[in-house]
Amino acid sequence: MHSWLQRTPLRLLAASALLLCSGAAAADDGLGNDEVTLKNGGMLRGTLVSSEPGVAVKLLIAGEKEARVVPWSQVGDVEPNKFAPKPSAVQPGSAGPGYAQPVMPTRVEGPAPALGSPGVVRLHIDSPAPVVVRAHATAYGQVGAYGFVIDAARPVCASPCDKVIDGSLGQDFTVGGSGVTESRRFGLSGMTGDVQLNVSPGSQGLRVGGAWLTILGGTAAISGAVLMVTSVALTTPTFNSNGTETPGKTNGGLLGAGAGVTAVGGAMLIGGIVALVASKTSVEVHSGSGSGELPVTGRAPRYWAGEF
Repeated sequence: MHSWLQRTPLRLLAASALLLCSGAAAADDGLGNDEVTLKNGGMLRGTLVSSEPGVAVKLLIAGEKEARVVPWSQVGDVEPNKFAPKPSAVQPGSAGPGYAQPVMPTRVEGPAPALGSPGVVRLHIDSPAPVVVRAHATAYGQVGAYGFVIDAARPVCASPCDKVIDGSLGQDFTVGGSGVTESRRFGLSGMTGDVQLNVSPGSQGLRVGGAWLTILGGTAAISGAVLMVTSVALTTPTFNSNGTETPGKTNGGLLGAGAGVTAVGGAMLIGGIVALVASKTSVEVHSGSGSGELPVTGRAPRYWAGEF
């Protein structure tokens, strides 16, 4: 009896150690700690590479060489660190000397995009002025009878860039900067290898001046036209003693002032339009893949969304 009691604590300790080891192995099974729930009821488990609301989610799944891209329209929920090991309930004691400073957590980056995949390019910017490339994730919504647009922009790189850029998610890109107007949007999803952006920066100051010239010129032209019409409308005919009508005289001063204001306003309006056109930032996208350089034209701006 005495020997059995002595062996019992040893058996309990061995069983506890086995349970702890199996729990740790289950927590670190190599399948990844993040989960993406799909709207069709499915579930994907792996390591979250990126999550851009309104665009897509990239998840690196165990056993697959490349990250899987899930369009945002198919995503039900994203739960980072769902399968991460839970912290121990046991509170540690004093750390002792040498551990006075708290240990800051380190951010774990996902795998870098692989050059050669569709949409993953090495980007070079050729610009006479410093510019920044921004990636845009656009989401649309509606509240009652009113629609709205949410545009989340983040800087990707600054000129001359020379970095690997992941454009495989289908997002749009623009070029702008301090004092430089934003360019039209363009995409990189169909390109591979080396891509060069030839940028002709537009002036933000010129755009503001052109807008003011257009507003003031248009107002002056309309005001001058109103003065000219008024000068004609105020002309009163006279009648002779025999009842015949004699045309009245037009107010020459008012007519001349209206013509002058209309001419000045028209000149300002034309100058403002020219300034607005000249203030645009133009971008030519040249791909080094395939035969020769392939220029890509950016799509037309969505004026209703505030793009010019």
